[in-house]
Amino acid sequence: MTTAYLAARGFEAELEAELTDISAQYGRLYVSEAPAVNSVWAQNIWHNPVTLHIDSIKQAAAQLKALQRNWALYDFQLHRRAKLIEEQLPHVSAKPITFPSPLPTAPLGSWTLLDANTILASASCSSPYRNGEVLFVEDKETPPNRAYLKLWEFFTITGIRPDPAALCIDLGACPGGWSWVLANFGCKVIAVDKSPLDPCLALCSAG
Repeated sequence: MTTAYLAARGFEAELEAELTDISAQYGRLYVSEAPAVNSVWAQNIWHNPVTLHIDSIKQAAAQLKALQRNWALYDFQLHRRAKLIEEQLPHVSAKPITFPSPLPTAPLGSWTLLDANTILASASCSSPYRNGEVLFVEDKETPPNRAYLKLWEFFTITGIRPDPAALCIDLGACPGGWSWVLANFGCKVIAVDKSPLDPCLALCSAG
């Protein structure tokens, strides 16, 4: 049974080492004929992808829409042709989301052009976000650094939310991005680091 794994940017080597049987590679997308695994290094997993043979832009869009409605393009080559096909498909918003937001409920398939007349497509993917990337409306003023986005991503994907009454320990906290997230949930945070935390953390504590 075929499965395709899309590596997170910069972690292609780790994904290659994790998979046991890679039959093809398309940029960051690795195709395997081995039984599917819950890959640690894959940003998105394409289950049971199919190959579609196309002769035109409209035919490509029609074949994809026959499988399901919503699609996300993994664009690694033939960019102009891929974009023309994408324009024929129902629009799927790529706007950053506001944290906290629930996971999208609509299925989102993934597809890419292998060559001018061949599409690889999966109607069933592990992530409901485009290519597994969760993009947020960022707070560029308050947090001490951008590390807070990783914790936002974890809470969004897992659906976990810390209890406002929770006591949290942030080890290696400096400059305090994760502590900032937890404090804004109302948690009591013990931040441990040999380096000083950003002064904004004191404002979170005071609030």
